[in-house]
Amino acid sequence: MLKCKGTVLLALAMGLLGCTKEYTTKEYNTYNTYNNTYDSEYYSTVLASQTEITTDIRPPYLQKGDTVAVCAASNYVTSSDLASGIAQLKSWGLAVKLADNLYATDGRYAGTVAQRVEGLQKMIDDPNVKAIIMARGGYGCAQIMNYLDLKGLASNPKWIVGYSDVTALHIALNNRGIESIHGPMVKTLTQDANSADALKNALFGNLDSTSITTNSHCVKGTAEGRLVGGNLSLIYSMGGTLFDLNVKGGILFFEDTGEANYAIDRMLMNLKLSGKLDAVKGIVVGEFTNMTASGDSSIESIVRDRVADLKIPVMYGVQVGHDTENLSLYLGRKVKLTVDDSKSTLTYE
Repeated sequence: MLKCKGTVLLALAMGLLGCTKEYTTKEYNTYNTYNNTYDSEYYSTVLASQTEITTDIRPPYLQKGDTVAVCAASNYVTSSDLASGIAQLKSWGLAVKLADNLYATDGRYAGTVAQRVEGLQKMIDDPNVKAIIMARGGYGCAQIMNYLDLKGLASNPKWIVGYSDVTALHIALNNRGIESIHGPMVKTLTQDANSADALKNALFGNLDSTSITTNSHCVKGTAEGRLVGGNLSLIYSMGGTLFDLNVKGGILFFEDTGEANYAIDRMLMNLKLSGKLDAVKGIVVGEFTNMTASGDSSIESIVRDRVADLKIPVMYGVQVGHDTENLSLYLGRKVKLTVDDSKSTLTYE
């Protein structure tokens, strides 16, 4: 609620009075508890002089009987949206716990910022929860990042799973040296059997590698480094913030959907001009779906033009992203990227 005293218009015109926001609900405590979590010496140092991250904090793999949480940090969902996905998780022998805000709505969002922060934070802090699988993407995760406290995950790590908008959360985790899983969310979990199996394998520790047949857009070579990245639009929008993705010495993965082709060029130019592309040892390109070409070059040509001078291996067209098939990747983990004449493979350490 906004409260202004006096004659508001006159005061504002004279520059004599401002307005202050007063939180009159539970939102007040939530904002004050988590406000400026990342205004810390650690993140200021990383942002000012990013060096290669060598920490690798790996959450324990799941076992039957473990509890997983379903959380919503972005767009709202309904119970019917998640019913089949929750049933799938239970079929794997997992107990499922629902975030308090899971079916809340506030415009396009799954509740207010405060509700989304509190819903996710409770699951992060719950020692009985072994993994958090996000309900869906859309937009909204960036709104809550500065209010989340992720410090406890260093000593009590748990798998956090999602893609698209969840890239903001992946970046925060991976910048801390904590592994996460880029994979299907609950809403899309049952749309493709291969994708569901891949996520199960990742969660239970049975995912050793990801491979595709080498195609004409790949660049041969080998490289080793931490696999980081996600949705290109989110990587781009987090640039220059306290959640600026650290790619030093890493293997960069990116995918996107619903953009104009020229926008992909603009985002990649940002990574190039900022020096980020010069800092990576290899590139993994996922799927680009529902793109608008108009008179633009193809996505394949755009990517090739932006990375050709780097002389590093490129694995192009891995089935990860916004298409029906969306395989899982371990982010924040050291991988070996091998692209040869016939096969392109990510092998997880």
